[in-house]
Amino acid sequence: MLIAPANSRSRANERRAKPYCKCWNKKTPVLWKQLRACSCGEDNDVSEWRWSTPDSSSSRVVISEDRKQVTFHPFYSTGTAAAKGDTPLLHNHHYYWEVKILTDTYGTDIMVGLGTNKVDTAESQFKFTSLLGQDEESYGLSYTGAVRHNAMVARDSAGFCRGSIVGVRVDLWRGTLEFYLNRKPLGISFYNLRRHQALYPMVSSTAAQSSMRLIYAASWRASLLVDAAKVLAPSLAPHERRLRLPPGLWYTFRSQFWLTLPSEGGQSDDESEKDESAGTEAVKMTKSMLNEVTPDQFVNGYYVDSVEPDYRIVVWE
Repeated sequence: MLIAPANSRSRANERRAKPYCKCWNKKTPVLWKQLRACSCGEDNDVSEWRWSTPDSSSSRVVISEDRKQVTFHPFYSTGTAAAKGDTPLLHNHHYYWEVKILTDTYGTDIMVGLGTNKVDTAESQFKFTSLLGQDEESYGLSYTGAVRHNAMVARDSAGFCRGSIVGVRVDLWRGTLEFYLNRKPLGISFYNLRRHQALYPMVSSTAAQSSMRLIYAASWRASLLVDAAKVLAPSLAPHERRLRLPPGLWYTFRSQFWLTLPSEGGQSDDESEKDESAGTEAVKMTKSMLNEVTPDQFVNGYYVDSVEPDYRIVVWE
């Protein structure tokens, strides 16, 4: 299993977990009936799968009627509980889903990720543990910022909090996994996911009365269209895309590949603007730059600019 190198803890601690929008800035307690008050980031009503209904004997996990919202330990917590998606992820498909965190994050761990049917949730029901990523059968992003697999921490980030949107992007054509926080990519964390016959979206928590909602879940079969969308969208400046793209292609981007376009929400403070200005990992590439690229400027799939060597542009993976 190839794992991306971990970020330094000092760098992660320079940032703090934050919500997607300003609706969650208040620190006052939120009533259960008010958990649906914020709908920021929920403009795309796509749910190709839902959370599986737990066994009737289980009181540790409560699923809403629409099977989008899951609440863990509704009364008190005695260990770790988990919920799993009702649809397996197929090879040669791209998947992206988002979970909005509805309650305060605390306790041993609250995690978003995926795993196989071999993940033993019963063994941890009376233990407080980081369930997703404690073995070879699961992968998880913790609210503390740790990305876990096989009992190892692969990467640290700022983590998530109440009001954060956690995204999971799985490419089962190449076998990669990438997490997003408030629609910003954290970089590919794991490779070789195709070794699993079937993977399922999963969430877990040790915190009493913790709740989260599935707000988006879509998939695309691997194709030239998907690869073209990934390359074409960054090749045009944001203000040029709607003007220069054919209407049909623009509609396809907006309806199916909206993640390749810049987010229209979620940036509520100056810190996010600083991240954008840094630009060391995501640099927009114009058509004129593409025409000037020579074969010797590619190293392991990256375009290397001899004038500004700090910039890297991912052309293919």
